[in-house]
Amino acid sequence: MLASLTASPAAAQFGAVVSAYSDQRFRGYSLSDGRPVGILDLSYDAPDGIYAAASGSVVATRHHGLKGLGLALNGGYARRVGRELTLDLGAIHSRYSEYSGVASGRSYTELYAGLAGKLVGTRFSLSPDYIGAARWTLHGEVNGHVDLTRDLRFDGTIGALMPVGSGAYTGAARATWDARLGLVQRIGRVSLHGAFTARGKSPDIYAARRHGRAAFVFGLSTAL
Repeated sequence: MLASLTASPAAAQFGAVVSAYSDQRFRGYSLSDGRPVGILDLSYDAPDGIYAAASGSVVATRHHGLKGLGLALNGGYARRVGRELTLDLGAIHSRYSEYSGVASGRSYTELYAGLAGKLVGTRFSLSPDYIGAARWTLHGEVNGHVDLTRDLRFDGTIGALMPVGSGAYTGAARATWDARLGLVQRIGRVSLHGAFTARGKSPDIYAARRHGRAAFVFGLSTAL
């Protein structure tokens, strides 16, 4: 989600960010099959709190060169509910190509609700068919950040993916935790990213190929 959680601007705002990362990890899993990715994020924030975003990515494949990886569409509504809290409601739909690390189900849709404070926030995401798992899932997370200096930020997230009800896929019958710890160093218009991601041991509903449950990811980004 690319919407700002600061006070609503006086006019609509458009944003564009281009990034490159050594791997694309999502909740501890590699969506890029462990390969480097390039990402373009576009965002729109309206004064009334409505926002929309689109994210497209390409991957440097092992044998086929640079190929399209994924597309994510996101829309929602953010509103202050107190001096320090922002309520965030929305939906996101993501689809990944055959060059991703995702198995047969290469798309998913989630509805989410979150509450963000100045330093800490929480979000719950509900999906009817998570990555082709043919069952409802609920992902809950707590995230936070601390500005260590004016240009250096520490951020972190810990979450759990929980099956809801029964479905055709029964491998992930228990909750699976995921975590991420990262640093962002801003140098002029460029931001350098470094993060450690990890996930719990469980049957793998994401990846067609197995990847380590822990990884370091590095990258850089800049606003256009």
